[in-house]
Amino acid sequence: MVESNTKKKIENTKRDKLRREKPLVYEKIIKLADMERRGECTSRIDIGYSYACNLKCRHCMANTFQKKNRSLNPTDMRRIAEQADALGWCQFNISGGEPLMLKNFDEVLEALMPEKFHIGISTNGYFLTAEKARHLKSIGLDKVMISLDSYDESLHNQNRASDGAYEKAINAIWNARNAGLDTIIQHVITHQNARTENTVELAKFAQENGFSLDLVIAKAIGQWEGRHDILIDAEDAAFLRELHKKYPAARRDVFPSYGMRGGCGILKKCFHISQFGDVFPCVFMHISIGNIFEDPLKTIVDRGMRIKHIRDFSPICLTGEDRSFIDKYMSRFYGKPLPVDYREIFTEDDDYIEE
Repeated sequence: MVESNTKKKIENTKRDKLRREKPLVYEKIIKLADMERRGECTSRIDIGYSYACNLKCRHCMANTFQKKNRSLNPTDMRRIAEQADALGWCQFNISGGEPLMLKNFDEVLEALMPEKFHIGISTNGYFLTAEKARHLKSIGLDKVMISLDSYDESLHNQNRASDGAYEKAINAIWNARNAGLDTIIQHVITHQNARTENTVELAKFAQENGFSLDLVIAKAIGQWEGRHDILIDAEDAAFLRELHKKYPAARRDVFPSYGMRGGCGILKKCFHISQFGDVFPCVFMHISIGNIFEDPLKTIVDRGMRIKHIRDFSPICLTGEDRSFIDKYMSRFYGKPLPVDYREIFTEDDDYIEE
């Protein structure tokens, strides 16, 4: 009961803040649970506007995609925002790469209509000074998700191949919070680090300081392609559930929240648009179900929802926990130029319904 009350208090505080700052977004967010019950997508759209980055992290996957002649621009972003708004969606996340390297970041953010959307960024924190954080808040950014690989400075720096990465990330966390931005610490969980004191200390730090800790489970893709040894197992997952009970600030994407059920959110709750316009049903599933330069979002999402494994509910993460799905489907794009067309992965035998 204490855990439930704590979570409810945190969620209500966030919603009250949103209602004050962005009433148009709040009006859409309170409708999401009903949309989910009707079987509709409530997607947060993650956009890899540019895969350029200043660091070379061991688990990076952003440098694995084929370059194409056309990349996203602010006009494309506005078109995406208008289509998403018409579908009742209300959340964007700008990822990469490192989005704060963008010289036209302000223009990109403006194109996403911040008055109508809750907008976050995923960043390594390297460029998030106090002044930058205040500026981002002033132009409509709501949330900052900052990667922290370890509570141990040397381990974080080693993983990021940068001696100053840890200090920059820690400073960024406080700069974001002090600027009034929702501040999320993102931590990649592997089988090797899931049940360690480091994970517990990060959860404790987040809880005690009013941050959220996103526990992002590792996927066998990118630099870790085929590395199934890094995937969490059932005992790891159980440990993370218990960690959440003790420290509600520590969360996984499959946990329920805001009156909505948990489970894998593939396409229905979140999908990714690449720098080159390809739509992936999951940030970590490098399978293209369409391209926004060719089709509207609704057409692409409807196409994806005709695939059985995307359409059907899964209580666990398909790309990071479901070993049968990983072995049968994720492995089909290993070693291939990415992204792979969905028709190479899902066939009629897999209960894909052709249009």
